[in-house]
Amino acid sequence: MSEVLTLYTQQAQVVLDTIEREGTTRVRRAFIEAKYGEEAWVFQQAYSFYNQHAEQLVPRPEGAESGIWCYVDERWAVSGAGGYLLKLEVPRDAAVLFDLRVWNRMLNLQYVGKDEADEDTFEAKLANMGVKNMAEVFNTSFYPTIKREVQQSWQRLFTSAQDCPESYLEAGLWEIRKEWLVSAKAL
Repeated sequence: MSEVLTLYTQQAQVVLDTIEREGTTRVRRAFIEAKYGEEAWVFQQAYSFYNQHAEQLVPRPEGAESGIWCYVDERWAVSGAGGYLLKLEVPRDAAVLFDLRVWNRMLNLQYVGKDEADEDTFEAKLANMGVKNMAEVFNTSFYPTIKREVQQSWQRLFTSAQDCPESYLEAGLWEIRKEWLVSAKAL
């Protein structure tokens, strides 16, 4: 029997309805577009990278187009009023664990250094090139080498859980199954 993780995630009523009706729920990319509107392209950069590499660690079931973000510490799961705080008991082998601080850097299109000195060196490189905003790097064709370096640095996401304090552990799931759902508390 594999290890079980207790995880928390905030989800809308429609997610609970889908779990009840179908026994599972999976994210479609259209949901991301609808949720983030004009800013969706920024999230899609990190999400696309995550999806491509996470499925090498945990096989992606058919119909899952993106990860579902869960947390070991429930305080990170609550992003505002509305919806439900779900408590899940998930088999360890169904989750990709990582440091949420690294994930947040990726969502901001930032370089993820080996350490602080590596990040400082990269920032100095950007300053020398006159790059003030990472959106320039990702939204234009002027900086292909920098974009590639940033994306390659994102590989560190998949090893970031090793030394991460438990309070900062985040998990990506491809789905939420009905049998994993322990409780749903209205927010």
